Amino acid sequence: MTGTHSATGSALGYQYQADYCLYALLKDGGPGRSVSLELHDDVAWDREGTAEEKLQIKHAIHGKGGLGDMSREMWKTIKAWLDDGQADNSDGPALKLVSTGTAQEGSAAYLLKDLDTRDAAAAASKLRTAIDQSKTKDVAMLAAFDAFSKLGTAAQNTFVSRITVVDAEPTVADVAAAVKERIWTHLPAEQSKHDLFLEQLWGWWRGRVVEMLTFRYFPQDDTLRQSVNSADLTSKLIQLTVAFSDQGLPEFPEFDVADDDEILSGLGREVFVHQLSFVRTHDRVVRRAIVDYYRATHSEVKWLERDFLRGDDIQRYERKLREAWDVLFGLMLSGLPASASEHDEAEAGRKLLQDVLTKQPIRIRDHVDQDFYYRGKHHMMAQGSDLGWHPNFKTKVEELLMGSMTTA
Repeated sequence: MTGTHSATGSALGYQYQADYCLYALLKDGGPGRSVSLELHDDVAWDREGTAEEKLQIKHAIHGKGGLGDMSREMWKTIKAWLDDGQADNSDGPALKLVSTGTAQEGSAAYLLKDLDTRDAAAAASKLRTAIDQSKTKDVAMLAAFDAFSKLGTAAQNTFVSRITVVDAEPTVADVAAAVKERIWTHLPAEQSKHDLFLEQLWGWWRGRVVEMLTFRYFPQDDTLRQSVNSADLTSKLIQLTVAFSDQGLPEFPEFDVADDDEILSGLGREVFVHQLSFVRTHDRVVRRAIVDYYRATHSEVKWLERDFLRGDDIQRYERKLREAWDVLFGLMLSGLPASASEHDEAEAGRKLLQDVLTKQPIRIRDHVDQDFYYRGKHHMMAQGSDLGWHPNFKTKVEELLMGSMTTA
């Protein structure tokens, strides 16, 4: 069981680092500030790839401990910073020990908090006393004691003066609530939509975390981010705020599938796909249409379920789309001679399809920029034969359905 508990603690620690990184960006971010993960340290604030402040993140499951003068976690942190070769550099990056534990008054950690009582020289003296009084046999702690002692008093004082302790930070169980508190001005007015808003924010952040961690192994890949800046986060929050307002609609990443995803395999026999075949569209167009149809149908259901849209909103939108299509459909018919061949009719239908799907989309709301919904909604309407592309699409759909019934 000890190994299981250790593994659980480590997993929670890594999770906490990633989550705390977002919390730190909300709490301490600002113009020009970028936060990185596992690049310069557990977390770091950097500018143009150079660390300005390095954070060691210490998480205790119960939010206690780890900040005593003889604490193993305290000395592991000191050793990690001593190993970077800048211990006696007064101009080196600021060092911050972030902990869910609480520094006890009179301890070195307490003297390094950002308070009026801060006294780095006294803190360094307490650390020297801890070394002198310790009876530990712990190899890691002894190595830290040795490295600190080798600096000499002046260099020790310089090194410790760069350290700030931030204690009593939210635990892994509480950091999500702390993030929510920081962004409350961006949350939707309807409390029932808060969870989805936060789910989408955290989903975006998880993607950024993966990029930052992957960058360590592929630093030459310019598609990966090594850090996330305040502007990135602000942009995402504004995008979500608009999406969750009455002028926007949220996107659901789980419906953004590739055109070869198995989940789409049954859609190739649907009426809207046959409608595309009536005008002899290329297979690439068909694949794109299937993806748009899938995303549009599933998104629409979720928007209705979550009260982002009402049924009459959909009906009004469908009426707008059909009216716009009807104008173009009539113009297509006007341009066809009575003796038009099947080839001519298919070509005209393809032109209609292109004109409808590539023109400036008609939005269901002013700030809805999900073009897949505009395209996919047309295919949803083609599925019900409310519109089509071939000049004789109604007759062809009827024949298709009659043939299906006969076969059945």
